[in-house]
Amino acid sequence: MRIMPPVEAYNEDLLRDVLKVFDNLDERANEKANEFYNSYPGDEYTDPADVADWARDHSYSWWDTMNSLRQSMANLMAAGLYHLVEQQLSALSLDCGYDRVRDTNLDVVKDWYTKNLGIDLASLHSWEKIRELRWVANSVKHAEGRSSQQLREVRPDLFQNPAFADIRAEMGGHWLDSQEPLAMPLAGEDLFVTEDDLSAYATAARSLFEGIVAFCEARSDDNFPLATAVA
Repeated sequence: MRIMPPVEAYNEDLLRDVLKVFDNLDERANEKANEFYNSYPGDEYTDPADVADWARDHSYSWWDTMNSLRQSMANLMAAGLYHLVEQQLSALSLDCGYDRVRDTNLDVVKDWYTKNLGIDLASLHSWEKIRELRWVANSVKHAEGRSSQQLREVRPDLFQNPAFADIRAEMGGHWLDSQEPLAMPLAGEDLFVTEDDLSAYATAARSLFEGIVAFCEARSDDNFPLATAVA
């Protein structure tokens, strides 16, 4: 099935290889601090304690930048996966040989599948996760809006910075929860898609297409696709 490799790549390659460049940030930040300290062009008037402070500031700035870039990449990968699902659903209609869906918008595509194949995509068990992914993608692209509001209702944890997880657990309740509008998810701020989220979304995407295939294969002996689909 030609749609599977791109979808599987999110679980098998992108999560493993793309985000791998951001591994061990704490250790690498310490190396940055040591490099700064050891290469600082001091003289007899230079206080080593000052250089150590500057080295720590330098390494933290580097860590903070890389951590934000990592989050940016995770957020972008979620958005990319959603639009891949939209495009693959549209492309799959080519296999029917007629009346190809002319849009990649999920609502339009969903109607096409109901009309031409008789399958309600919302009946598949992965649909709720795909709908959540849609809200994530729109939130990543557009920041605050209807999608981010819908996403907050089902996944408020996505708006909680994991860097403060230990403090939040210690303080209890909703301490440190942001009440500010979603502003800069493309900068790795305000929205925090995790690797576990990406894996769950990729699994849901695969399951969605497997459900479509199973539905069609179960009807291979029928008058299928629906003969009445084309007006």
